This record gives sequence, C-alpha cells and structure tokens, in this order.
Amino acid sequence: MAAVDARPGRPGGGDGMTKLVQSRHTGLGHNLRTIFKPRDIFYHNGTSLRRLRVGSGVQLGFSIALVVTLFWSVFAAAQLAAAAAAPSYADVARMEREVQAMQADVNAIKHAAQQRYLLTAREVRELGLDPSRIQAKGGVGGPFEEVQPVRAADPNFKALFMSWKKLEQLEQGTIAIPSAAPVHGTSFTSGFGVRSDPFRGRAAMHAGVDLAGPIGTPIYATADATVGRSEWVNGYGNLVELDHGRGIQTRYGHLSRSLVTAGQKVKRGEQIALMGSTGRSTGSHLHYEVRIDGKAVNPIPFLQSSDYLQSVQRRAATQIALGGPAAGE
Repeated sequence: MAAVDARPGRPGGGDGMTKLVQSRHTGLGHNLRTIFKPRDIFYHNGTSLRRLRVGSGVQLGFSIALVVTLFWSVFAAAQLAAAAAAPSYADVARMEREVQAMQADVNAIKHAAQQRYLLTAREVRELGLDPSRIQAKGGVGGPFEEVQPVRAADPNFKALFMSWKKLEQLEQGTIAIPSAAPVHGTSFTSGFGVRSDPFRGRAAMHAGVDLAGPIGTPIYATADATVGRSEWVNGYGNLVELDHGRGIQTRYGHLSRSLVTAGQKVKRGEQIALMGSTGRSTGSHLHYEVRIDGKAVNPIPFLQSSDYLQSVQRRAATQIALGGPAAGE
C-alpha cells in the first residue's frame, strides 16, 4: 500500500482533509442561512407603513423552542395515558373488596342450596323413597363446541354449580311423587294392610285405601303421569293406572267411568275419572293405591305430604322448560 504524505501542499495531505471538513461546515451553515435568512415583515400601524426585521438567530431559536414544546407535549400525553390505564391503589383495593364479596355470596348461595337439598331429601325419605330414585337424570346431548374455561376452573363456582345441579335434579324428581288428593269431600272407610275381607269375612291384604263418596264424584291425578292402563280389571272393576316415572305408579279402582286413555299424558290435579262401584265393591268409593316397582305401599304418607314438599313440587313444575316450532313450521 502506498503511503500518504500528510504534509501541506502534498497530494492527499492535510490541506485536502481540512478543506473537506471546511466544505461540509460551510454547506451546513449555508443551508441554515438559507432557511433562516433575515426576513422583513411589513405592517401598517394605522398611520404609516412600518418594517420589522427578524434575524436568523431569532428564527432558529423560535424553531428550536417549537420542536422542544412539541416533543414535550407528546411525552406528557403518553405519561397521562399510561397513568389513566394503570389502576390506582384505590381501584385495586375496591376490586379486591368486590371479589371478596362475590366469594361470600357464592358461599352463602351454596349453603342455601345444600340446606334445601337436605330438607327435600328428608321429606322424600319420610315417604319411604330413596332420594336417588327420584333424582331427575333426563337425557342430554348436542354438538360439541369447545370453549375456554373461565369460571368453570374456579373451584368455588364449580362447587356452587354442582350443588345447584344436585338440588335441581332432586326437586325436578319430586314431580313424580303422588302427593295431591285424588278426591275431595269423601270419607275414609278402609286403610292399607291386613283387614277382614268384606266378602269372605277372613283376613286379607288390602293394597290401598278406600275413600267413599257419591257416584260420579270427580277423581284427579295425584302427580304428573302417563296413563298406563284404562280398562276393566277383575276385582278393581273400571281401573285407571298412572305411571309417574322412577318406578312409581298409582291405581284408581271401582270407577263408574274413565276419562282418559292408555298413553295419554296427564298433569297433577287433572280430572281422570268418575267415582263408582264397579268390580268387587260394596258401594260407591275410590280404591286408591300407590305402588313402587310394582309393590303396593301405604298411600297415607303420600296423602299427608308436607306443605314444604308440595311447595317444592309447585316450584319444580314452574321450572320445566317448554318450546318447539310454531304451527306450520
């Protein structure tokens, strides 16, 4: 590589470098002088035309001040936005209080649901029924659509959901319990159990209770059901048998007339027949039975079910969802 002679007057020397630097400085200064060259401002003061001269330094200083002000405004606005977006200590404390209040509400609701479940289960057991028998487990289904778990992942909300689900299933299941009166304005003439047979005069099992009244007295369904039988059956005469689900049935015997047909849906309290004295009967009355899994049980506890159980049944009946397409769709 050839050496460069940096002595003055030599090619490639110091004079050339100095001139280059001077040329760049001269160009920058020239540009600034061109942009901020002295300017004359003429204005009329009302009596004469006057001239005001603004020098380069004044223009440059004003421009620098304007740029600084602009950058400061942008910076201040960004700081204010960040401060507004960030929650204050008071906001954090308020949110913590709200979360604690929500957790307290969840615990209270869960406790209330558990208490309602225990009370309902006790009423069901007093009728000789296992709560698990009547706990509604209806069909479910539908297409799978995955979602990101939010509340479901919270153990408190999950426990609350399970408590309410368990309670709802039990209360919905109480609809199957025959607890309404099958007839009104009658007299009790024979109870459930072993008695003296009215025709043979010897001990025999009586599978229901007898409630006497005039022929034609209205007979009502004691729970929501599907009509299993509506026909003549020896001993019972004209018989209506209702299937309430969960293995629970009721029978209404010695009827003068049936008002329903097999397969028909009936509601609690709906009239299904008229009282009579058909079949193996000594006079007009209703022979009423409650059967579980085909075995006759004492109907008296069902006829004397508590107001609490009946209120549960009414509430459950109002919660049943209805729907379907409109006519012609």
